[in-house]
Formats: sequence, structure tokens, C-alpha cells
Amino acid sequence: MRRPCYVVDAFAAQALVGNPAGVLLDGAELDAAVMQRIANELKHSETAFPLPAREPTAALHLRWFTPASEVAFCGHATLAAFHVLVEEAHRIRVPDRGVTRTAFTCKSGRLNVELSRPAGRLRILIETPPSRFEPVQVPSGLIAALGLVPEALDPALPVQKSTILEGNLYLAVRDRAALARCNPDGAALDGFGAQLGVAGFVVYTRDAKPGTDAALRCFFPGYGVLEDPVTGSAAGQLGALIQLLEPQQLPRKLLFTQGGEMGRPGTVAVEVRAEADAVRGWIGGNAVTILRGELEL
Repeated sequence: MRRPCYVVDAFAAQALVGNPAGVLLDGAELDAAVMQRIANELKHSETAFPLPAREPTAALHLRWFTPASEVAFCGHATLAAFHVLVEEAHRIRVPDRGVTRTAFTCKSGRLNVELSRPAGRLRILIETPPSRFEPVQVPSGLIAALGLVPEALDPALPVQKSTILEGNLYLAVRDRAALARCNPDGAALDGFGAQLGVAGFVVYTRDAKPGTDAALRCFFPGYGVLEDPVTGSAAGQLGALIQLLEPQQLPRKLLFTQGGEMGRPGTVAVEVRAEADAVRGWIGGNAVTILRGELEL
């Protein structure tokens, strides 16, 4: 059994930066246990499995696995999957003019995608799950588990918890220097994640470099990913959170950077839109295929 398999650097304009994701095609007959073993074999933070559509209004169904477990939504591997389906497998056609709108289903529900080619380069914009937040009291020891001191937190931006499925804890720090000093204790963070009911910890600063709106770092020890290079799902939620804390007219465009501390810098474009059910962040960015081949099972 051979299946087309790709590795794509997502949220990157060139190879060997951004966040690498595996993409395996034609895996409809594979069960979750085999998908999990494949993800563990590829060793990327997530591997995407585009599967046949499960409803008539969607083009496909998507599943994502870290080396340790399945997740309900993944931004960078979704970007990688649509990049492969358009540019490598040619299963979705995107003309040179206009916007192609499609959708996919996943454990987080039905989500929309917009595909276009401005200036001849593929642009992928992905709707993320709705974001809802509540302020939380920071547990004793959590700041130290991140390798920080309490004075590093930005007093103008309260700590917030995303209450959706696989939500994160969002902590703002004063500046890039504080962000760079993060040195997480994975085991301790895993315990705090279970205590707070969050999937991960997002440390961000609004003190970003000129031309960008925030820089962030993301830690998911409970999923076997101590630090993720560039996290689309967290960026989409962060866009909605910034809108909540610093309201502006919508739609609103933001630009986030991540991954520099890991030597894998990437950029996520976020468009915050007011949807019928909630404010949502749409995420986009560049992607580069760095490996094409077949996986033999």
C-alpha cells in the first residue's frame, strides 16, 4: 500500500522555516490507530489526513494527529493540506482571477476556506473555530513553569482562557525580551493544563517589530509538542482576543510573528470577522513543499 505523502513548511515563504507539517493523501481506509502511527513516524507537530467529504456542502473531511494524539483543529497543517491539494495533487482548481470558496469538516465542525491567486501566488485563508474568552486567576507556580517572573506580565492585558474545544491560556508579556526568556517546564505545564482545562499556553506581546501586531510562542506539552514553531489555531484565537480587548471596526487585519526563538520564523496573517455566532479569526500565509514522495504501509 503506497500513498502520496508530502512535507510542507507552513506560514513560510521559503524552505526550512515556518512550521513543517506532514500531509498524507488517499487514506480513507486507514483507521485512527494507523493514522496515529504515521504521525508518530513523520514526527512533525501535526500530520494532516484529507479524507472524502462527509457532507454535500464540504469538499473534504480533515483529521490531524500530533505524534501523541489526535486534535480537533490545526491551522498550519490545514494550510499545508490545501497547498498540497491545489499545487501538488491538483485536486482543487484555483483560477488566476477571483476567489474560490470551499469548505471542510473536522472534529470542530464545518469551516470555510477562501482560495485565490493575487499576483500569481496562491493565497489560502482559513476560517478558525469561534473564539470565546473568560479572564482567569493565574495559578501559583504557572508563571515560574513558563520560565518567567510575575513582573514580566503586561498589566494592561489580563490573562484570558479560550473556552472553546482545545482552547488555550493567553498570557501577555511586556516586551520581546520577556517573550524570549520563556523556558517552559513541560511536565509542570502539562499539570497546569489539566487543572485549567486548556490544551496549551500562548505567551504573546504587543511589543512586536514594526509592521506586525504581535509576537507569540505556543506550548502544548499535553500533545507531545513542548513548543510549536508557528501555530495557526492560536493565531486565529489571538486575533479574536485582541479584538475583544482592543476593539476596532471589523473586518480587521493583523499580522503575527512566531518561531524566531526556535530558528523557524514564520508569519501568520489574521483577518478578524464578525460572524453570526461569534467573532472569528481567519488565518493565512505562505507555504512551501519541501518533500514529495510515497509512504509505504
